[in-house]
Amino acid sequence: MRRIAVVVSAVLLVVAAALLIAGTTGMSHGRLPPDTLATTESQAEDVAFSIAANAGCGEFDGDEAPTDVSADTWQFDCTMGDVSYHIFVYGSDQARSAGLAGLQANGRPYVAKAHYSVTTVVTEVPGQTTLATPPPAPVLDRFR
Repeated sequence: MRRIAVVVSAVLLVVAAALLIAGTTGMSHGRLPPDTLATTESQAEDVAFSIAANAGCGEFDGDEAPTDVSADTWQFDCTMGDVSYHIFVYGSDQARSAGLAGLQANGRPYVAKAHYSVTTVVTEVPGQTTLATPPPAPVLDRFR
């Protein structure tokens, strides 16, 4: 009987240690399917993380506070190689409509699905004129 108690205690100790380590080593992102309608910042981050992971983004800014575009639109950034992307997660159909109208007015290529959209980021180099020409559409193919 004593042997069983020792084994159970050891197993509980190992499980508790694993949970503690997992909580402190960056396992902060859950995964929600990209077609999820996010209603909170945390859900939006999980959706954006899934989108970035599925596309193969090397860097995802989920550890920083997202840019709140509006009450129910969140912006996250990811990078693949030397191209940076904005991922917009929409919390309502109205927010999606407004966000897509803004992207269309901007004239930059974008991909829109379900309750999110992705576009490239315009990077400005001090002392240089930013080209108005958007990058070719294939840079967004991973998000299609």
